[in-house]
Amino acid sequence: ENTGNTALSSLTFVDTLVDKNDSALSLTNGPYFVSSTQSSTIGNLKLQESAVYHAFFTINSQALSAGSVKNSVLATASSPGQSNNVTDTSDDGDDSDGNTSDDVTEVQITAGGTVNVTKVSTVFDNGDSITGAGDTINYVIKITNTGTTSLTSVTVSDTLTDNNGNPLTLSNGPNFVSASQGSSAGTLQPNEIATYSAAYVIQQSAAETGGIKNSVTVTGSSPGNSNDVSDVSDDADDTDGNTVDDQTIVAVSLLPVLEITKTSTITDNGDGITGLGDIIVYSITAQNKGNVILTGVTISDIPTDGNGNLLTLSSGPTFVSSSAGSAQGTLTVNETATYSATIVINQAAIDSGDISNT
Repeated sequence: ENTGNTALSSLTFVDTLVDKNDSALSLTNGPYFVSSTQSSTIGNLKLQESAVYHAFFTINSQALSAGSVKNSVLATASSPGQSNNVTDTSDDGDDSDGNTSDDVTEVQITAGGTVNVTKVSTVFDNGDSITGAGDTINYVIKITNTGTTSLTSVTVSDTLTDNNGNPLTLSNGPNFVSASQGSSAGTLQPNEIATYSAAYVIQQSAAETGGIKNSVTVTGSSPGNSNDVSDVSDDADDTDGNTVDDQTIVAVSLLPVLEITKTSTITDNGDGITGLGDIIVYSITAQNKGNVILTGVTISDIPTDGNGNLLTLSSGPTFVSSSAGSAQGTLTVNETATYSATIVINQAAIDSGDISNT
């Protein structure tokens, strides 16, 4: 604005653009002439005439990290017979801050620091075709910088539990694999995705709870802050109706299977034939062929003669031993317990022709 009492000409600008740290920035375009109130041409101002110029700056990463952009303009013009004798430095037009003259125009920038984490699982079977003890769960963790500023000190905290909430320990990881824009572990540029991997070999005690639960908390720091950005992982499956931050759960198949076998041998009384007074010795094995520990294992033995009449064992069934050292009544996975029983052949059994036992 020409606030004097003479026309001005040769109007020029020196625009100074810096970030909050006073490091130099460059306008994206401008200043360029838009209009004047008395229709003067560019560079000229009549008495009390105002001219409007525009300039633009597109916020870049430097300005974003600094937190603000400061701008001022030095205008210079010439009065009749004089050269570049009229100057003024711009004011921001806001006197509410107590600065009523020539203060810079400052724009505060809010750096949006946000991050998103997903975690998916794949089960590698140990050959038994069921999800259970001995299988390996491989986890893939993807961390995306969804904000507008770079993140540093990115850390991954993994929480692994069984289906009852008891804490478990990963077999390995989380391990940094790669980043989509080439950043090293712990750093993420805007829109960059970092991939991590982890694994857990399912233990028997965990398998018997029916499932493995896992989640990841990621924390990072935006410029000038410490650990101000975080997110809890989502399983990336929204078909269950849970669309945000739900645990990655691997269900374990619980298959209890018990197999009993019974064999017999004859202890002859010395007469060389199977008959009165001979002892039948039974060997009973109970094997846990499922994938869960069995308790309360009991043996019920029923001998009969050839006519279906009940007989009474002479001894047993008596617990002998178990292949994994478990006490009587308990069978760990694949463990076999051995029991023994005997019966002395009596005349009634001979008369019926045979002895059956289950």
